[in-house]
Amino acid sequence: MTTTTSPTKRLTQAEKDLALQLAAGLGVHTIAAKECLASSTVRSRVKALRSKLGCPGAPLHVLVHAILSAGHAPNPIAPSPAPDVSSEQAKLWRALASHKLALDIAHAAGIAPADLKEQTDQLLTAVGTTDLTQLVILGHAWGTLRSDHATRSGASL
Repeated sequence: MTTTTSPTKRLTQAEKDLALQLAAGLGVHTIAAKECLASSTVRSRVKALRSKLGCPGAPLHVLVHAILSAGHAPNPIAPSPAPDVSSEQAKLWRALASHKLALDIAHAAGIAPADLKEQTDQLLTAVGTTDLTQLVILGHAWGTLRSDHATRSGASL
């Protein structure tokens, strides 16, 4: 199940601000401390944002992909040149960004579910991160996860 769809409802200003912070890589506790809010308040706003962006219950990295794909935050600036990844790794990258369930990710990436963790770890190493949210942010910065890149490469999101 693809979990990144266009929002059907307008975002409140608080949700827009939250989307910007999440797309910058900040976590719930960091945002709460920065905004002098309870973590539960930020989690509640994250839940509302997930619902409005069509990815209820999705992990944070899928939400960040939805935020960036819908244009609720500017594309991040690439910190360095994009790494060379294989077409299979790029397909896995897109699957990780778009799906919340391991079976759906494996299916979309065309890999065996038993190989998902190992291949995800290899992708994270190739990209130079250990965090899926950062993987998504870098994917948008380098164009790997933008829909125009996927269309040019013949893949679909």
